[in-house]
Amino acid sequence: MGWFKNVVSVVPFVKEVFDAGLDIIDNIRSNPKLKVDALKTVSADSKAKHEEAMRRLREGQEEAEAAFRRREEAANERIRIQKEANDKEVNAMTEKIRLDEEKHDVEMKKMNDEHSKKVMAMRSESKEARDKAEMEHRMKVDKMENEHKKEKREAEIELKKMKEEGQLKITEAEKEKDAVSEERNKELTLFIEASKELHEMNQQQIREINKRKSDFRLENMKLKKEQLAVENNKKLEENHKIYENLINNLTIQNSRDVIQMFEAITTHVTPVQTSLQNIKEACLPLHDEDPTIYPGELVLDFESITAEKSRFDYSKRMFSQFVINSNYTDRRLFDTCAKLITEMSNLMNAKELLSVCASLPKAIDNDNLNIVKKYGKTAESLCDEFSTLQNSLTDGMNHLNISYIPNAPSLENKAIEQ
Repeated sequence: MGWFKNVVSVVPFVKEVFDAGLDIIDNIRSNPKLKVDALKTVSADSKAKHEEAMRRLREGQEEAEAAFRRREEAANERIRIQKEANDKEVNAMTEKIRLDEEKHDVEMKKMNDEHSKKVMAMRSESKEARDKAEMEHRMKVDKMENEHKKEKREAEIELKKMKEEGQLKITEAEKEKDAVSEERNKELTLFIEASKELHEMNQQQIREINKRKSDFRLENMKLKKEQLAVENNKKLEENHKIYENLINNLTIQNSRDVIQMFEAITTHVTPVQTSLQNIKEACLPLHDEDPTIYPGELVLDFESITAEKSRFDYSKRMFSQFVINSNYTDRRLFDTCAKLITEMSNLMNAKELLSVCASLPKAIDNDNLNIVKKYGKTAESLCDEFSTLQNSLTDGMNHLNISYIPNAPSLENKAIEQ
């Protein structure tokens, strides 16, 4: 978890740099324009530091995830080797017991045959002699039977012990694997929390910058009004144009930010589609063959779908929060994004997708091929729906970039009221 501590240490540094920049601005006692310029520098530095922190956080999480995958694969390999060793030892002992049983049966048959011949040869002898021979034979048989039962019981005890020790080793290896999964989940939770903290800090800084921009802009307008009272009418017209320009620029920049955040939401669709494709291919082999799915083969795909759904919901919340906190979001832009987000949300939270993730692993564990194939067809159907959604998103992104990035919206398309 060392990577995480190193990356998260950037969070207070980003805040310190931002606060230090604001302190410098507060010490500027004249000329509001200088404050505005200084604020722009602080804003740019804050954005750069935030992006760098997010980049390092993502890279660290990706490296950790790769390490976890390697550890899990190694654990699976240890379990496989242990199971093979257990099976080899148990089979060898079972075979030994079988051979000993066969050997005992042969010896008993041989002894009985020899006794039968001896009895035939003693027909002319006295009854006492024949009874004595019969008793000696019975004693030998009982002794051999008892010795065989003892040896067999000892072998069966050893076999049982061998199975128990082998299972114990497998259980220990599986515990190690479970520990790796638990550690992975903890790190994923920490990554999500750190990302959320960075995002919230960045939003707070943006709000602070916007507030100060507004304050400094009003201060600057008041000063100009006092200095240029004689040319008041002319300057009012000029100020109106400046203000209109500023709103347009802010609207364009806001449109870029909205589209960028919307695009971040769409990035969670492709991994889910990829995982569904993997599930479909595993459950529906070519040529209508029965599926052969090894233990843990699709675990990463199920985990990926769950994680991407969580990230999708988180990105969606961040998008809504951003729009709520923004003063310059074009209504038409918001409506278009909201419609596409609804389409994504409907599919990402479809009951069929939830059913695949909830029920298919059990069907695989129970080796229920009919149910596995059924959910394979469900995954195939979902893949088709995701492909249609991808086409819709591609068209939607092209429309957004063409419609809102090149030129600012006209004043008729006023921003969403807060």
